[in-house]
Amino acid sequence: MSQQRELFPVPRKKEVYLIDGSAYIYRAYHAIRPLTNSNGLPTHAVYGFTTILRRLLREKEPEHLAVAFDTRGPVFRHTISAEYKANRPPMPEDLVPQIPYIHKIVDAYNLLSMSADNLEADDLIASAAQLLVEQGCKVVIVSGDKDLLQLVSEDITMWDPMHDRLMDAAAVEEKYGLGPKQLLDYFALVGDSSDNISGVPGVGPKTAQKLLAEYTTLEGLYEQIDGLKKSKMKERLIAHKKDAFLSRDLVRLEEKAEVAADLQAYQVVEADPDTLRDLLTELEFFTLLKSEVPAAKVATEGFVLVRQREELEQLVELLGKQLQGAGQLVLDTETTSLDPLQAELVGVSLCTETKQAWYLACGHRDSEGELLPDQLTVQDIVDLLGPLLTDPDLAKIGHNLKYDYAILAALQNGGIRLAGPLYDTMLGAWLLEPGRRSYKLDDLCQEIDLKLTPFSEVVDGDKSSDAFCRVAPDIAKNYSCEDVFGSLRLFEEQRPELEKQELWTLFSEVEGALIPVLAAMEETGILLDKEVLQGLTKEFGARMDELEQEIYALAGHAFNINSSQQLAEVLFDELGLPKGRKTKTGYSTDVKVLEKLSHKHELPARILRFRNLAKLKSTYVDKLQTHISPVTGRVHSSFNQWGTATGRLSSSNPNLQNIPIRTEEGRRIRSAFIAPPGSLLLSADYSQIDLRVLAHYSQDQALLEAFRGQGDIHSQTAAEIFQVAPQLLTGEMRRVAKSINFGIVYGMSAFGLSAQLGISRKDAQTFIDRYFVHYPGIQQFMDDIMDQARADGYVTTLLGRRRQLPEINVSNRNRRQFAERMAINTPIQGTASDIIKLAMIKVHEELLTQKAQAKLLLQIHDELVLEVPEDEQESVAAMVKATMESVMKLDVPLKVNTEVGPSLDKGE
Repeated sequence: MSQQRELFPVPRKKEVYLIDGSAYIYRAYHAIRPLTNSNGLPTHAVYGFTTILRRLLREKEPEHLAVAFDTRGPVFRHTISAEYKANRPPMPEDLVPQIPYIHKIVDAYNLLSMSADNLEADDLIASAAQLLVEQGCKVVIVSGDKDLLQLVSEDITMWDPMHDRLMDAAAVEEKYGLGPKQLLDYFALVGDSSDNISGVPGVGPKTAQKLLAEYTTLEGLYEQIDGLKKSKMKERLIAHKKDAFLSRDLVRLEEKAEVAADLQAYQVVEADPDTLRDLLTELEFFTLLKSEVPAAKVATEGFVLVRQREELEQLVELLGKQLQGAGQLVLDTETTSLDPLQAELVGVSLCTETKQAWYLACGHRDSEGELLPDQLTVQDIVDLLGPLLTDPDLAKIGHNLKYDYAILAALQNGGIRLAGPLYDTMLGAWLLEPGRRSYKLDDLCQEIDLKLTPFSEVVDGDKSSDAFCRVAPDIAKNYSCEDVFGSLRLFEEQRPELEKQELWTLFSEVEGALIPVLAAMEETGILLDKEVLQGLTKEFGARMDELEQEIYALAGHAFNINSSQQLAEVLFDELGLPKGRKTKTGYSTDVKVLEKLSHKHELPARILRFRNLAKLKSTYVDKLQTHISPVTGRVHSSFNQWGTATGRLSSSNPNLQNIPIRTEEGRRIRSAFIAPPGSLLLSADYSQIDLRVLAHYSQDQALLEAFRGQGDIHSQTAAEIFQVAPQLLTGEMRRVAKSINFGIVYGMSAFGLSAQLGISRKDAQTFIDRYFVHYPGIQQFMDDIMDQARADGYVTTLLGRRRQLPEINVSNRNRRQFAERMAINTPIQGTASDIIKLAMIKVHEELLTQKAQAKLLLQIHDELVLEVPEDEQESVAAMVKATMESVMKLDVPLKVNTEVGPSLDKGE
């Protein structure tokens, strides 16, 4: 018989994983920093839960699994004790909207989800575990909850993936000194403060273990309670006998709940790819999307490699016939650098439809850097492709099209300057979802079930900037053609949505038209006087050294000025200055705190001065020098259309949007931005454009009349809020009024105004109240735009640019008020941004029409900066002013102030 048993072994028991879903929701919520998607939906708990679930599915490869969740309402334990979990805080507000998505994740993976009224997840797990064990299964409970350890047995273990810890009966006994079956009584004695289970006061883990090791059970202990030595412990046990048994009833798990009895119900099957893709896309878990829902690979059969001039001639002839009279050409460039000023062209890919695409190879090299034979020349591309790409009637489509524009424009013999409507799918994605985190082509294509080959795979891990030129042309062909294929597919998805949301005109006639303007600005750059910057480096450094010694003298000793902790010790412990806001690492020493303390002691004022100089020196003076091109002597910043939710441009490498102006040091930095000999810098600045847009929106009669009458809006406001005659106004009164005028645009409260002006909150509120009495239309506009935002969930600019406001109706006051400020600010600031973009397009067109040598260099908030030859100064200044003032018709006139000088320093 023994031989027979060896020949026919007992079948391995089926293993079932039971996940404590509710426990991992909270653990994920607290373990991961807050995340939101572009619509403002909190997502960090969903993300953490999903990663735990994925880890389990990958590492354990379970065949059977279920996820248990708590019910949202009271459970049967509340009928035993109304105090059960009474000290638990309510669910965090930003966790509440995540719960349905966690359930959707489980459903999308096609996993069994268990929940029941009146029961907790632990009860469902206990019931399922016992039922499954009775059917001959082994159960692995996935949790870190100690209460579930009472279920551990020969066939039940518990695994905590957060700590990768497996608890079987031996591990339980090692940890508690008791067997799993004794844990119920152990927990009854010890209690659980988190669940408001009292246990027996004064009985801790060691005492409970000792008692149960001797008496085995709670009943055994109380049956022999008289035999205990007289002690306070005995008195507590006797006095709290009822509490002990009540606590046990609360800790005991319900094992008779109705759960799935058929093992087949626990079977792990394939996830639902469509549901999972839609869900991960909505949540913007793009990394998970790539790994969890493999998208369809692009079919490469229709991709053609073009190497010979004759082949390109035939292709251009074919495209000319296909695109005659209408159509759209999709293009992408492959280069040796992300910097268009340094990049060399390696190839160009083209397509007109998704059935076929072409790759024009021209710059591929061998490992020694020599050009490979059997390729086109760059001149071939300029000569033959140029007429198509410069056709003003042919639409061009691409992803990050400004880069391709710059690359083609920089080619030899004048290059190729793209003409015609320019449709950038990166900008399309931004307009549709201005708050999303990624606009990469790969991520966007993944969302429409299209998998593009990763760049790292094509270059075989080569991280050098020119890696693509060493990729074999036939491999490069597939990669680059995928990009134009993907861009076309994206455009086909985006266009109807842009039209539906009334964003098409903004996309095509503003954002698309701006691409050549920005590319030209980046190509031109602005001249910097390196000697001025080098002088400022020395001067600022010397002044910082002086300030450092002054700070040490005021403190009475040296310390690390850049250490918040050491500074806090000096300010609050040694000098006894009043403490402000407390942070995780101690009391705050931020700018606001130091500004308040500056009125009480000189040291904080010196610290502020030191910090200001340090920032100017590092961020501007030193950093700008590293960005000066050795070829042109200029700084060539990148201007980003998709950088902000309001539509404002941003700039990078370096950031020239925030060149300081208000301080003497800031103006001196601006003096390093200069015009070359024979030219001057023209600055054209919209005057109070935000307030003029506010006047148009609000239709407030007093505000409209003030701007139509060309009066001083700040003085008029000051006279009203201070209730004095205009001739009695002081500079300080006007400053207060100016702060209110611009603060209102940004939704400033009385608290914010009082902090900014250093006045009482009561005075600040009085000024704001008087402001709205004088400008009632503004209050009405703010009320109306708020109502509209609450109803629609978004606001728009005059040109239709949208900003979603998903938190406009949340109960959390801080988050709701932030959304309310955005509701007021976005139509105004966004419209001002649209106006400046229109101005840039029109000024650029006028310069080309007039064949002027002047060039647009910078856009800094409401200001355009041009480099103008001296003999064009008057004509260009007049043209720029007239163009900017007429670019959009509002119910008040737009006003532009122009200044001309050798540098950006206006001498204010």
